Amino acid sequence: MLFKLRTSFLFASVSFAVLLTSCNSSAEVTDSEVDSVSISKKMANDSISGVVIAYYIQDSISQGFNFYRKIDSILKAKEKEFEVTLRGKYEGYQKFEESVRKKMEAGEITGFQLDELQREAVAKQESIANYERQRGGELQQESMEYTTVLMNKISEAGREFSEENGIDLFFFYQKGGQITYISDAMDVTQQFINYLNKREDELMGDFEEDIENVEVPEEDIE
Repeated sequence: MLFKLRTSFLFASVSFAVLLTSCNSSAEVTDSEVDSVSISKKMANDSISGVVIAYYIQDSISQGFNFYRKIDSILKAKEKEFEVTLRGKYEGYQKFEESVRKKMEAGEITGFQLDELQREAVAKQESIANYERQRGGELQQESMEYTTVLMNKISEAGREFSEENGIDLFFFYQKGGQITYISDAMDVTQQFINYLNKREDELMGDFEEDIENVEVPEEDIE
């Protein structure tokens, strides 16, 4: 969507410049509780190392963890607001361009006015570009901060979940990742989701404070 807006704006800017030049020249929490016994039965215990391994499916966490959905909703709402505002600015510029075009066709614009309109057009273009760059960058930064804190919370909860259930190695599985296949016997996704939702208030109580203190590496922000 933003790419389309940028492309359309660039096209309109060029069109307006050509127009002026031409004129000048011519004139929720689940009910089930975490069951340590049932979870332990699903663990894979290596008979040689004795390491207890389990995993959760990453995509399922984004769908099942209530707070994850709330954060995603907040970020999408901010992005939508940004897109609506940017579109409004672009449409305002189009109206300005159309107004100038009509006056030019009616011969109502003098050479002096043409120069003034050129400066006004450039100022409007720069204003839109600055808003898109500044607000777009702010949203990207906010998204990285929210995501970083959320992942840290899930990671910490994963450590506590593992300690409570005797898991030695707990990782997330995602299609297209480095693991080609893993047995369902080690899948504790639903139990972990239940655990996260049950402790949601506790885990997220200081979320806003963490957002203020989190540091996102510059290389993570494109």
